[in-house]
Amino acid sequence: MDVVFVSEWEKQDQVRSYVLPTPYVCSWSCRNVLAFAGPVQGPWSDASLVRPIHVVDPDRPWDVHSFSTQHGEDIVALEWDPSGTQLLSAERFGEVKLWSMKDYLVNDWHLVTSVDLDGEEIVTLQWLHVGGRLTLNNMNMTSTVFNEKITHQSYAPSLSEFGGKACNGWVAVTATGMVYITALSKDNTPTTVSECLGNVRSRVVVADAAFTVKGFVIIALSDGNSMSPVKFYKLKLSNVNEKCTMHIEPLPSFFLRCAVDPNKKDKYTNVTHVKFEHREGVEQVVVVVSGTNSSTIEVWGLRNEPVTLHKIFQPQAPAGKQPMAVKWGSLTTIADRPLVTALAVPKLPVQSSNLIESKGYDTKFFNGSALAIAFQDGNIHLVQRLTLHTLAMFSLDSWQRGLEETVAKRQRLSMFRFLSCCELSGTCCGLMGVDPGGRLYVFRLTPSLTQNVDPALPIRHVVSLLEYCMLSGWDCWDVLLVVGPSMVESVIDKLTDNYSQQNPALQQIHLTKFVAIKAALYRLTNNGGGKSADCYAKLLLNAISSSLKALLRPTQLGSQDRGPAEKLAVLCSKSTETDLDKVMINLETKEFVIEPVTLQSLQQLIQWVGDFTLYLLSLLPTQQGMPNRVGSTLLRDALFLQMLRELLVMVRIWGLIKSSCLPVFTATSDNLDSLQLLFKLLTKAWMCAKEERLSSDWDDSLVDECCLLPSRMLVPNLDSPPPAEGIMARPQSKQPILVQVGNAPSQTTSHMMSYPTSDPMWRSGGEHLSHDIVRRVHLGVSPAEDVKQCSRCSSTSLLKSFAKTSAQKAWDQRWARQCLCGGQWRKVTEDDD
Repeated sequence: MDVVFVSEWEKQDQVRSYVLPTPYVCSWSCRNVLAFAGPVQGPWSDASLVRPIHVVDPDRPWDVHSFSTQHGEDIVALEWDPSGTQLLSAERFGEVKLWSMKDYLVNDWHLVTSVDLDGEEIVTLQWLHVGGRLTLNNMNMTSTVFNEKITHQSYAPSLSEFGGKACNGWVAVTATGMVYITALSKDNTPTTVSECLGNVRSRVVVADAAFTVKGFVIIALSDGNSMSPVKFYKLKLSNVNEKCTMHIEPLPSFFLRCAVDPNKKDKYTNVTHVKFEHREGVEQVVVVVSGTNSSTIEVWGLRNEPVTLHKIFQPQAPAGKQPMAVKWGSLTTIADRPLVTALAVPKLPVQSSNLIESKGYDTKFFNGSALAIAFQDGNIHLVQRLTLHTLAMFSLDSWQRGLEETVAKRQRLSMFRFLSCCELSGTCCGLMGVDPGGRLYVFRLTPSLTQNVDPALPIRHVVSLLEYCMLSGWDCWDVLLVVGPSMVESVIDKLTDNYSQQNPALQQIHLTKFVAIKAALYRLTNNGGGKSADCYAKLLLNAISSSLKALLRPTQLGSQDRGPAEKLAVLCSKSTETDLDKVMINLETKEFVIEPVTLQSLQQLIQWVGDFTLYLLSLLPTQQGMPNRVGSTLLRDALFLQMLRELLVMVRIWGLIKSSCLPVFTATSDNLDSLQLLFKLLTKAWMCAKEERLSSDWDDSLVDECCLLPSRMLVPNLDSPPPAEGIMARPQSKQPILVQVGNAPSQTTSHMMSYPTSDPMWRSGGEHLSHDIVRRVHLGVSPAEDVKQCSRCSSTSLLKSFAKTSAQKAWDQRWARQCLCGGQWRKVTEDDD
């Protein structure tokens, strides 16, 4: 466990009145975007912000976007929705606001709706469960089958609409014992209902909410007094005639062990934290009770206990069917710890037996089975959630002492040496926290925490987490935190082997995510730039192929025969014909007829296919002995080269319909058929790749013709792939990266790519020249229209879509949520220029 980076504000040393009892709140989304908020006065330089929320991509912690919420009181709750695009914020006295990204831009937020809870003080706030979940099976980690390792569980949504569709909304518990359910309609109109949890209103200081398989909402609460019981309630929500109704049922409660211990009941008096150990599990709950200078932590769990019957009723009970009752029982207690300031529970759904979890440190895999606890003395402990056995520890106090030069500064900032709030990432490989001074910390948590383990074990753990991200759609940035440069090749090999063993349909579904993860892994190494560029080219070509083939329709509706795209794929997979026109003869060209307007609107994509084919073939003679060069993996991928052949055949046919949609090449001879030449060379390269020949065994005629290719046609200057930037471009080090908000590090953090920058066939065409990575058009040095930029790779694209045809709109919509690399889009403002 070590610090990845610390992000502080420009006015961090100016300790002012913003050190208030009100703690910070933070949240980590499944798309690996961090959000945190604090008191009304903070170290941020913009005084016009009113109780702002700060949003940051952890790969670039110096680029923090802050927006004003206009809350009248301090923000006490902050929650991302399951999709990672909407954010809930709640102030102390009853106002809840729903924020959403505008056009999926991480630095452009707008208010969707707000709800006033009658001025009630909010204690806890949670999104309702939308149903279904993927669970990582801890007992089948060695399996290579996705369906055995990662299982889908039928989870009923907390609130359903007509037809069983999940209804979005949230649940809030207030300090007077009221529970509020807010449901959102299709147009985001809120409808709120409220009920009292008990027969009468009672004081509530801490509370938490969790969800069951059957769709019930379970509320745990305490009035803050250690002598009072921790109470539980079950909420059953229903939607009758478009009106939400709520039925509340009390559940068994328990008294804390410290309350019945004569030596502890006067020492620990205040309940400060009550949390279920998982959002989707109600079997265990952790309670923190604090005194003046110390805290005790208790873990309680549900268990079935036999009911003792009077002897006169025992003969009537059937044999083997003794009545059972569900009761709370104490599992573990640790006492005499420093004051607990923050507690974070895991988000990763892990399926494992209690016997395995009770020996959590023996399973050598903590993800989903560990809690993060921050103490006032600056220590942060990662503990097993059932046994509270310490798995890892980090001392914030001792680490900060090494950074502060003067004694006066140490004394002035001594109050900041603990976390005010913390939260684990989705896969539990990262931990974020904010101290009372507003500093943002991100910690790296290695899945394999036990020393002297099998060297293959960390690889297997990382691969399992990457596969979970692949199937769930989560961003994998937090998993990449724990992948060292020496592990990259082993992780990629294991991930590729597991992926190749899945059925073809499953491979096709997750192909895009799989290739994107491989590209991100290659970017972690100094010599992986070429292979990373190949992955991005494969991503783009696969997207272009899918979009163009989707335009094809069979001539007869309802026909059981193969469609034109399937027929073309079968033909190109079997035919070794190098003459493009002869291949076209075997196809029914009328099935490939597309409107000329549509073809012309896609000319830029068609042009990129032609340019890339020309560029790839021109690299073939240089691949011998250079496995890390750009194009090396693509020239050995028979499926990729077959896809290129299919596209060239389609382009040739479409050229007969609309000649202006054809790619434009600059040839030295007017009589040269450029498409025919590229198809012939591509077919020969495909046959070599299909036979799995080494680069040294390629046909001499193919190598000679590719050597002459630059003299016959002008090879275009393709844009270089986006370089690795930000935190992920730094190799793992014990020294954290210290950054200041608004000031990018002066030293470059980009990896050197494996290709030489002086190569005339691969250069960006200008340091400040913008290029639209989505539409494949040049934007110039100063684009006239607003542009958006990827928060990970800095690639740019036009913010507003000017598409006129449905094919263009579908292509733009494909990349509306995220960049080609999987990063978030951010709007480029005047301050960025």
